[in-house]
Amino acid sequence: MSIRDIENSIIERLKENFPEFLTQGFPEKPQEFILLHPIGAILVHYMGGNYTSTDALSFITQERRLEFAITIVTRNLRNNNGAYETLDKVKRILCGYRILGCTKLTPTKEGFLSETNGIWQYEIRFTLSTPSVEDMEEI
Repeated sequence: MSIRDIENSIIERLKENFPEFLTQGFPEKPQEFILLHPIGAILVHYMGGNYTSTDALSFITQERRLEFAITIVTRNLRNNNGAYETLDKVKRILCGYRILGCTKLTPTKEGFLSETNGIWQYEIRFTLSTPSVEDMEEI
């Protein structure tokens, strides 16, 4: 399963559960992102991955562990649809969610990112694993 497919699955899961928010992949130019939505945004992006070691002599198979960040951008901190409430709900919605061909999403870290003119940003990170297998070449 590709990074884009996994990211799209996470976005779709969040869209289903947060219809009142703008939910999309992280912007190509984050510095240009301006929250125009009246409530907030939920942004998803791939952070990186790791591979397990392998002792294979002829055929390489590994576990690929991928990390995704969910950035929550809201206009308030504690009220309905505020950063705290949304962060907790994202964790409930994604924790244990399984994408085809992957292990369940597991939360690993969350925290405050920034506040600018009453726009709050928090992030929660999730990991999952998927097999990494070499393409077989005919000899």
